Amino acid sequence: MRTLLKVLLVDDEPNVRQGIRMMIPWVEIGCEVIGEADDGDDGLSKIMTLRPDIVVADIKMPGKTGIEMTQAAKALGFNGKVIILSGYSDFSYAKDAIALGVENFILKPVDEDELTEAINAAGKKIAKERERTINQQIGKEYINEQMIKGVFFGNEEYISRFESEYERLGFLTAVIACDGDDKSDSYSAVRRFFDTVSNVDIIQIDISGVLGLLFKSWNKADIYSALDRLYESLEGRIYIACGEYVLDAKSIRKSYACAEYLYRSRFIYDKGGVVTDAEIHKPQGDPIDYPERVYAFMEINDTKKMCALLDNFMESLRFMGNTPEKAKVSVITLVIDIRARIVRTVADKKPENLVTDEFMSGLEESHSLSEMIESVKSVLTEVSDMCFAKSTKSNMERVVQYIRSNYDRELRLEMLAGIFGYNSAYLGKVFHQYTGENFNNYLDNIRITEAKRLLKDEDYKVYEVAEMVGYSNINYFHNKFKKSVGMSPLSFKKQYGSGSSEE
Repeated sequence: MRTLLKVLLVDDEPNVRQGIRMMIPWVEIGCEVIGEADDGDDGLSKIMTLRPDIVVADIKMPGKTGIEMTQAAKALGFNGKVIILSGYSDFSYAKDAIALGVENFILKPVDEDELTEAINAAGKKIAKERERTINQQIGKEYINEQMIKGVFFGNEEYISRFESEYERLGFLTAVIACDGDDKSDSYSAVRRFFDTVSNVDIIQIDISGVLGLLFKSWNKADIYSALDRLYESLEGRIYIACGEYVLDAKSIRKSYACAEYLYRSRFIYDKGGVVTDAEIHKPQGDPIDYPERVYAFMEINDTKKMCALLDNFMESLRFMGNTPEKAKVSVITLVIDIRARIVRTVADKKPENLVTDEFMSGLEESHSLSEMIESVKSVLTEVSDMCFAKSTKSNMERVVQYIRSNYDRELRLEMLAGIFGYNSAYLGKVFHQYTGENFNNYLDNIRITEAKRLLKDEDYKVYEVAEMVGYSNINYFHNKFKKSVGMSPLSFKKQYGSGSSEE
């Protein structure tokens, strides 16, 4: 639907205004009358408030004449077209009108065809001027877009031109990608959001419509605030990745490279909200055996700590250089390891019916790392509740039960303290009071008892038994076994075992 040109009628004679309204087929010629004024002063006021495209005005009116009104309006910035009506044939008026750029000078009584033709001619001029303005604007935008792209990608020529236009300021880049079927509408919404904001350049990065933004001379906190509001206004149908905040034009390339990396690694970093360069500069903590620690919290049914540890695992995967493929493999490997531990420990409860192959396949289809981790949290919480539901046992009973279930692993008091939420020194003291033994002696007794059973009833070699009960050092196992039993493991096996074997 075309936009109608707005017309204002200015004449001190109501009958003349009414006659012009009636005689001209306004809609047919692409116009609409938006108002009337009965003298030059009223006309000037309505020109500045209504901003008509075309003014049809009498030359002789109370107060300001049509010429004076036009002169005053143009001095105030009005650039519409003016058609003057006059009952006088004095050429001096025509000369003044031409000097002001008046489109036409028509004598009264007004001829319908002559006025229609004059309005049509004014409309064509307006259309050409608007087209020229649009083309000029498009040209400027294209040139500016090429320059911004050049600065993003480190083109020295474009950087030099950019530096000549802007002093040393603060700069920050962002990459914005929209989701859903209405991507074009979302990208238009992004442009509208910044339409009235200064010092923000928006360019299209690729054919999919992804946008690149360059903030110039903004405070970093204000940028993040504006992007947060944008995210909320689009109700999360958007991914916003911000580069580093830099102080000179040459460093804009570095900022964009960071934003572009965060965009390409969306799977890893997308967790809702604006993603900033702080995500890839987080310090990495000490290495953690995540499968063992996660499973430990499952065994004591502390799903809150389990979920917190999985969040920590997710953060450990968010570092510069990691890829979506590697992150996916890491999560799936974690779940496979935990599933194996579950099956070995509580096979009678068939936990594999929860951590199914279908679930594993579904993990691979996750749209983001955070979505993947949330799925893992959900299913492992369900397994923990099903297999290790809390009972009325005391905390020390739980510690003892955990040791008896995991004696074959590398167990340390400090690790148990972390799992059960104790200070290690305090746990050692309470454990001794509860069992009558210190932690290391208690663990050794459990291991030696199981070693005796395996040496007596099973056909394992001594070094195999040592590994099976949690001793990685064969000599250490020898010493502990001999001190506890009074003979070496091999002698014990020869004396009590079902057969003989060499170490």
